[in-house]
Amino acid sequence: MLAGAAAYDDPRLTDVPAVAHNLTDLRRVLIDPRLGGFDPAFCWTAPPAAGVAEVGDLLGRAAAEAEELLLFYYSGHGLLEPRRRELYLSLSATRPDRPQFTAMPFEAVRDVFLDSRAAVRAVILDSCFSGRAISATLAEDADAILGQLQVAGTYTLASSPGSRTALVLPGERHTAFTERLLRLMRTGTTRAGAMLSLGDIYRHLQVQLRAEGLPAPQQCGTETADLLGLVRNRHPDRRPAAAPAALTHRTTLHLAHTTRPDSSQSPSGRPYFRISIYLTSFEDAELDRVTKVVYHLHPTFPDHDRTVTDRSSNFGLVVLGWGEFNLTADVHLADRRAPIRLERFLNI
Repeated sequence: MLAGAAAYDDPRLTDVPAVAHNLTDLRRVLIDPRLGGFDPAFCWTAPPAAGVAEVGDLLGRAAAEAEELLLFYYSGHGLLEPRRRELYLSLSATRPDRPQFTAMPFEAVRDVFLDSRAAVRAVILDSCFSGRAISATLAEDADAILGQLQVAGTYTLASSPGSRTALVLPGERHTAFTERLLRLMRTGTTRAGAMLSLGDIYRHLQVQLRAEGLPAPQQCGTETADLLGLVRNRHPDRRPAAAPAALTHRTTLHLAHTTRPDSSQSPSGRPYFRISIYLTSFEDAELDRVTKVVYHLHPTFPDHDRTVTDRSSNFGLVVLGWGEFNLTADVHLADRRAPIRLERFLNI
């Protein structure tokens, strides 16, 4: 299900004509039998002037009918409500001073995804999470946004971190993120197999966007959802690859973290941060099934594979560090032979 707003009734929200091209061209790629191969009857786009109720109805219907994959793509302005700092996705009639009543709350998207029985659930957001439409008092907290984007059992790919805004470059038909997403889907890469997985897409776009000095994408993923092949790869790596893990297990477990400055200094003189990483869930019973968590830190950490068995701390791990990297963790359950792989992006 694709949604977004290219034009806004409120002059405080800048029109983004490229969003209309994003929606049209992404749908074409997804239903192209040479690429995505999705059935057009099950690839829906919300009307340009759709309001909260109409977008919600479409997404709810998609979630109810999806069995294998539920995919939600949104492009437009992202807004933060000032008091509770909740994320809202703007629509054509959105008022930036009243997002609670005129924009789509991401919490509602989260609820729909949690209720879906789809084996794999994925969200792609090409949006600014603060930006020109919001006053400086709403300066974005990256951890707060990433926390809201993390939906148990769901893979989320976001176009930009922190207070960076989604960009439209001169001469390009789409927003910068979706322009490069579509280019990858159409031309492929030799650094992936026969299918482009969500993880392949993230890694390619992270390198590409950074190389061009553009905001780097963020991802929040659980289990093996990032292995889902979204479209065929036009130029695959021909080397044999191991078969991807099954995507049938569902869990409410996910990783969370907090940070605070530490008085220690790195060799370069840059201050360290104390990073507390832990396991959490919407259901205590799910945590009770966990026997241990094996954290895989960045290779620059000494002993970068750490095992934690303390249930009372929610299998918490405290490290000192700074920078950005993808943290992965293997969660071992008492009633399951294979561990569950969780992932969280840290930007410290």
